[in-house]
Order: sequence, then C-alpha cells, then structure tokens
Amino acid sequence: MALMSYLRSRSVKEGLLGGRRSWFIVGVFVWGFKLMRKMMARSPQVVSTEVLRPGQSVSVSALEPKARRRNR
Repeated sequence: MALMSYLRSRSVKEGLLGGRRSWFIVGVFVWGFKLMRKMMARSPQVVSTEVLRPGQSVSVSALEPKARRRNR
C-alpha cells in the first residue's frame, strides 16, 4: 500500500496546499476510499466481560469453525 500512502501525501501537498486541481481530485478519491474502508470495517464483538480479583486468571480458547459443505 505504499502507492496509496504516496498518493495521499502528495494530494495534500500538491492539491490542498499547492492548489493543483488534478491532485485535489486524486486526493478526494484516495481519501474517500480510505474513509469508506474504515467505515465498512467490522468491529470486534464483545462476548463477555468479567472483573478479575487478585489471584484469579483467564483462559482464552477458540473453537474450530464448522466445516463447510463443498459444492459439487
């Protein structure tokens, strides 16, 4: 994603601060794409919260997902 970060920084320097319209348009698309990805990202789901007292411990485990049936 080095290209995207280059385009973001260049669009700010040249488009927003430099006044070049073409770089401003590139910036609108690149920053808009970043904003949309951030808005569409999944947020973690909280399953349980517990208060631990001194001497207590936590064990975290994961269950294997159910196997999906293959399409023939």
